[in-house]
Amino acid sequence: MRILQLHADWVEYEPIEKEIKQAEEIKKGKHKLEDILVLLTAVEQNDDKTIAQKAIEGATEFLKQLKIKKVLIYPYAHLSSNLAKPTAAFEILTLMEKFAKDAKLEVYRAPFGWNKQFAISVKGHPLAEQSRTYTAATLKEKTSKPALGKTKVEETLPDTDHRIIGKQLDLYSFHPSGPGMVFWHEKGNMIRNTLIQFLRNEYVKQDYKEILTPMILNKNIWEISGHWDHYKDNMFFTTVEDMDFAVKPMNCPGAIMVFKTSSKSYRDLPLRLAEFGWDHRNELSGVLSGLFRVRAFVQDDVHIFATPEQAVSEIGKVIDFIDYVYKIFGFDYHVELSTRPEGAMANKEIWEIAEKALKDALEKKKMKYKLNPGDGAFYGPKIDFHIKDSMGRSWQLGTVQADFVMPERFDVQYVGEDGKGHRPVIIHRAVFGSLERFIGILVEHYQGKFPAWLSPLQVRVVPMSDKNVKYAQEVLEKLRGNGIRADIDAEQKTMQNKIREAQLQKINYVLVIGQKEEDAGTVAVRNREGKVEYGIKTEDFANRIYDEIKSFK
Repeated sequence: MRILQLHADWVEYEPIEKEIKQAEEIKKGKHKLEDILVLLTAVEQNDDKTIAQKAIEGATEFLKQLKIKKVLIYPYAHLSSNLAKPTAAFEILTLMEKFAKDAKLEVYRAPFGWNKQFAISVKGHPLAEQSRTYTAATLKEKTSKPALGKTKVEETLPDTDHRIIGKQLDLYSFHPSGPGMVFWHEKGNMIRNTLIQFLRNEYVKQDYKEILTPMILNKNIWEISGHWDHYKDNMFFTTVEDMDFAVKPMNCPGAIMVFKTSSKSYRDLPLRLAEFGWDHRNELSGVLSGLFRVRAFVQDDVHIFATPEQAVSEIGKVIDFIDYVYKIFGFDYHVELSTRPEGAMANKEIWEIAEKALKDALEKKKMKYKLNPGDGAFYGPKIDFHIKDSMGRSWQLGTVQADFVMPERFDVQYVGEDGKGHRPVIIHRAVFGSLERFIGILVEHYQGKFPAWLSPLQVRVVPMSDKNVKYAQEVLEKLRGNGIRADIDAEQKTMQNKIREAQLQKINYVLVIGQKEEDAGTVAVRNREGKVEYGIKTEDFANRIYDEIKSFK
């Protein structure tokens, strides 16, 4: 059984027509439920009463953390390709409903076997979205042996999960010694560094200044920023010489400290300070999920210090930049504007100014957007970019936030044309968001078959016999001399095994070298789909893949 648990402000659904002949008989009508845990549920083959009971027990424990007792069991076949037959699935869903009632929950169940119109507003807190998998394997005793070298968690994951693909391709790993923290291996770190360098190249074009700020700061900084009051439960703390410090969950205060180091004039603005900053957040162990939810991560943060008159223009440039980046990855996206939440800092007038700047920038770009009342950050409204990956899933990644609050609290000023001090607006901006989460999305988006520019290993050179190793080494050196990430497989194995291994590692190109190629000074080029081209000059191939990399293909 696969379940996606969503804590929703509200969910609305309406049965439209029967999807299968075994659909249950119901009375049609629209249903809307508020402040509820929605269980999007796919019943799989071999699921039984024990699985149904375990699923409800898990949901009940989760509801205790949320401090609510309302749950909706919603049949959602799209989560699995291993679905149970309709009769069996319906039986399991009704058992779940019974177990939920036995647990004294206020339970609702969406009709089985119907096409339904469906809308939901998911809350924005860290516990709001969780995935769960319940199989017979998850209920076995701990003494059972993992299959094929997989951990107990990995046994329950589909082969398309980034944790499985990352292990197969030797990209990263996770260990109990650092829960919620990623151990980057050479190839995974290559992807990470390639993404960072891609942004750095763009930063040069757009006059961004890269900085780096400390990972821990004194408690008083977090009190001024408002994180102490609004975010303390999600932070890590330490003590230095009897003074309280906090590990930074966000990079904003550090950028402000850099700005305040020297006096700034209106002529210095806009000042765009970029930072690939390490952030740490004290997430509950139950919500940790591979690269998608971690305790330590890097954000591609930029803090733009601008005059109020420059705000709309700068926000527009950020929107253009995010659009440019997402098109490179082939991401479709939609935009949401989130406004002042309850308990926000500062008065409504300041928020209205900030919200207007964001709205004006969107309207100037003629961008459609959805309004999310009350879902802004505690210090300012924001534009969020939600992408859709190749599997049709939606992810919130990029963000642009207009902040008039932090400049006031930190007494940030610039000298205007009139010689007097003025408050800048701070535009907080991220494109990838969490680099860890972004890479997890990419791993599943491409299913490990990265485009050449992003691939950790772009080419493998394979000599057909020991006689051809020397020439293969020469080819390898030429490739590496052109900045191409390549290696060689000169082990004494059959060609079939060598090609198979390269395919499993999802390497973009395999250059096969036999005596014919060595005599002619060429290579045979095999792509990832198995197509082979013969008689290709090494220089011609190097130029071709270089063009491919340069054009982000």
